[in-house]
Order: sequence, then C-alpha cells, then structure tokens
Amino acid sequence: MPHSDLHEPVSGNTAGSSATVARPEQAIPSTGAGGGEALLNPELAAMTFDLVGHGVFDRVLTVPGFGGAFAMVLASVTEFSPGTDKPIMGDAVITLHNVVPLDGGRVHVRVESRWPEDLSIRVQLLYFV
Repeated sequence: MPHSDLHEPVSGNTAGSSATVARPEQAIPSTGAGGGEALLNPELAAMTFDLVGHGVFDRVLTVPGFGGAFAMVLASVTEFSPGTDKPIMGDAVITLHNVVPLDGGRVHVRVESRWPEDLSIRVQLLYFV
C-alpha cells in the first residue's frame, strides 16, 4: 500500500515534512518535545500490566505518579504463562507497536499478537517521574 507522504529518510524515520532529515555524518538535534531539557538525576519507576488479547488491540494503562503527555516512557511486551506467571517464548509473534504517554497518569499502548486466540500478554513500563 503506497503512501505518497512517506519516504525513506537518509537518517532517522520521517513521515511528512516536520521531522529532521540529516546526512549520516550529521548530528540530529532534539525536537524540544517535553521542554527539550536533559533529565539530570531522573527518578525511575516501573510497572507491569497483564493483558489478554489477540490480533491488534489497544489498551489504556493507569500509571500512578506518571508525569503526563510529555513524560518519557519505555515499554516491553512478552507472552507469559498464567500457570507459572513467568515470561515464555511461545509460537506467537508479539509486537508492541505504539506507546503514547497521556495526561492523567495514563499510557496508551497498541499491541499485536499474531495468534488466532487470546493469549496472556505482559506489558512492562519503565518511566521517569
């Protein structure tokens, strides 16, 4: 499916014309999102969320103490065994597509499970408070 406004940039990922495109040897400046200031001595927090689903699905996770839409958040996703509560490498391909910080102590995630039935899926967040 071709998209006329998307192109393969020289460096970085670009969709549309608002992102910086640079030569490989050229440094890319901060976009300034979230104030554009480096975090000095940031405090980290982590939370785990157990979900059930298959195909592509969205969930909004409640994250107490989360800093809002401009906060930084990292995430991982894995299948887990409900019986042992441990992560497993099952046959399904599990992909985390999007992680969107929101105001009000929430994070919106989009997950894909390439399996025809619901699976137990764990999303882990690491975020700065």
